[in-house]
Amino acid sequence: MNQASSNKPTSVAEAKAHRTGFNVVAVSFCSVLQIINQFLFFAVNARTWGADADTDPLLFAVALPVVFSTIITGSLSYVLVPHLVKKLEEDQEDQAPERSSGVWELASYVGLLTLMASSLVAACIYFFALPLAESLMEQKVPGQHQDAAGFLRILTLQVVLYGMISWAQAVLHSQHRFLSAAVAGVLGTAVQLLIVFAIGHRGLTVIAWAINAGSALSLAMHLLPLVTKLRMPKADSSAVLKLFASLWPLILGAMFLRLDPLVDRVFASELDSGSLTHISWAHRIHAALLALGTSSLALVAFPQLAEFYAKQGISGFQAHFALCTRRLCLLIVPVACGVSCFALWIIRDLLEGGEFLPSDTHRVGWLVTYFMGLFVGASLAELVSRGFYVLGDTKTPTVVGVICLVLGLALKYYLFQVYGLWGIGMGISFYYLFTAAVLAVLLARRAGHEIFSDLPRYFLHSMFGSLIACGCCALIYAITIGDVALKHTWIAAPVGMIVYFAVLLVIRNSEAWQLLRAVALRFGRKESA
Repeated sequence: MNQASSNKPTSVAEAKAHRTGFNVVAVSFCSVLQIINQFLFFAVNARTWGADADTDPLLFAVALPVVFSTIITGSLSYVLVPHLVKKLEEDQEDQAPERSSGVWELASYVGLLTLMASSLVAACIYFFALPLAESLMEQKVPGQHQDAAGFLRILTLQVVLYGMISWAQAVLHSQHRFLSAAVAGVLGTAVQLLIVFAIGHRGLTVIAWAINAGSALSLAMHLLPLVTKLRMPKADSSAVLKLFASLWPLILGAMFLRLDPLVDRVFASELDSGSLTHISWAHRIHAALLALGTSSLALVAFPQLAEFYAKQGISGFQAHFALCTRRLCLLIVPVACGVSCFALWIIRDLLEGGEFLPSDTHRVGWLVTYFMGLFVGASLAELVSRGFYVLGDTKTPTVVGVICLVLGLALKYYLFQVYGLWGIGMGISFYYLFTAAVLAVLLARRAGHEIFSDLPRYFLHSMFGSLIACGCCALIYAITIGDVALKHTWIAAPVGMIVYFAVLLVIRNSEAWQLLRAVALRFGRKESA
C-alpha cells in the first residue's frame, strides 16, 4: 500500500512532464506554421506593393489598434489564468463539482466586460481616426493622413477581435487547452494569406479587410470549445475586486509601455520614404519570431506554474520554473543565432522581388539583426514576468518595465540622432535585454536562485548545437550544383533545425530527450487506442 502511494506522485509528475513536453512541441509546431503564413503574407504584400510611401498609411493603421487593444486587454490573461486555476483547484479539493459553474459564470462576466471595454475604445478610435493620424504620422505625400484614417477606421474592428481573443485564450489556457488556441492562430493567418494572395493586388484596402477576416476566424475558433461552457455572466464583488486589484497596475503600465512601437514609427516617419515600412516589417518579423519564444512555452508554462504554486508552494514553483527556463533556452538560442547570421538571406528569399528591391532587403535585414535583443529579451522577460504574476505580484514587472523604458527611450533618441534608422534597433535591443536582466535578478532574489538551476549548462548546449547548425546552413547557402544554387532559406532552415536537435540528442541533452519522449509517448498512445 505504501509502495503504491509512493509511486503515485512520481507517475503523476511524469505524466505532467510528458503533457508539458507535448504541449510545448505541439504549440511550437503551430507557431512555426503561423510564422510561415505571416512571412508569406509579408512576401505577397512586399512584392505587390514594395516599400514606398503608399504603404506607410496602412502600416501606421495596422499598428495603432494593436497598441490600444494590448493596453486594454493584453494583460488580462496574466491575472485571469491564475485566478481561474486557483478556483478550479479549490473546487476539486472541496469535491464540489456543482461549484464549477461559478468559475464559468466569472469567466463569462469578465468576457462581457472585455467586450464592452474594447467596443468603447474601438468606437473612440473610429470617430477620432483623422486627428490620431494627423498627430502621430509625419505626412510626406498629400492625402496620407486621410488614407491612414480610412485604413484605421477599417481596422478598429481589431480592437474588439483582439480583446475577445485575449479573453478566450486566458479561459482556454486555464483549462490547459493550448492546442485549439494555437490552431486558431494558424487558421486565422492562413485566411489572411489566401485573401491577399487571391485579390490583394486590387488595393491596400483588401489587405486591411483580410486582417479583419483572419482575426474573426481566429476568434470563432477560440470560442468554439467554450460555447457549451459559458453561463449567464455573474460574479461576486470580492472576486471582481481581486481581479481588478491585480489588473490595474498592468493596464496603467501598458498605457506607457505599449507606446514604444509608436515612438519607433514616429522616429522612422522623420526619415526618407519607406523607412516606416522597413521598421514595420522588422517589428512584424520579430513579433512572429516571438511566437516561438513566448507562445510556445510561456503560454503553456503559465497555468502550470500557477497550478504547481497552488499545490506545492514555492518549491513546486522553483522546480517547474527552472524546467521552463531550460526549455526556453533551447528555443530562443538557435533562432537568435540563425536569424542574426542569415537575416539578409532570409529577407531576400521571403520578401525580395517585384516592387521589393535589394535596397529594401538590405535595410530590413539589418534592422532584423539590430532588433535581435528584442527577441531574446522579450522572450525571457515574458516568462519571468509571468513568474511574478503567479506569485501575485503585478506591480514589480510594471514598475521595472516603465523605468527601463524611460532609460531605453532616452538612449534610443540619442542613438537615433547619431545612427538614424539603425539607432532605433540598437535602443530597442538595449531596452528589452536590460529589462529582462533586471526582472530575472529580482525574481531570483524573491523566489530563490533555484529557478535558474542548471541553466548555464543548457545555454552552452544550445550554443554548441546552434553553431554547428549555422555552419551547415552556411554550407547550404554556398553550395551550387551545376547551374542550380541551393542557397535558399526554405532548404537551409529545416536542415538547421534538424541538425540542431540532432546535436542535442547526441550530447545527451535531457530536455531534448524529454521532448522527444513526450511526442513519442503521445503518438504511441494514439496508435494503441
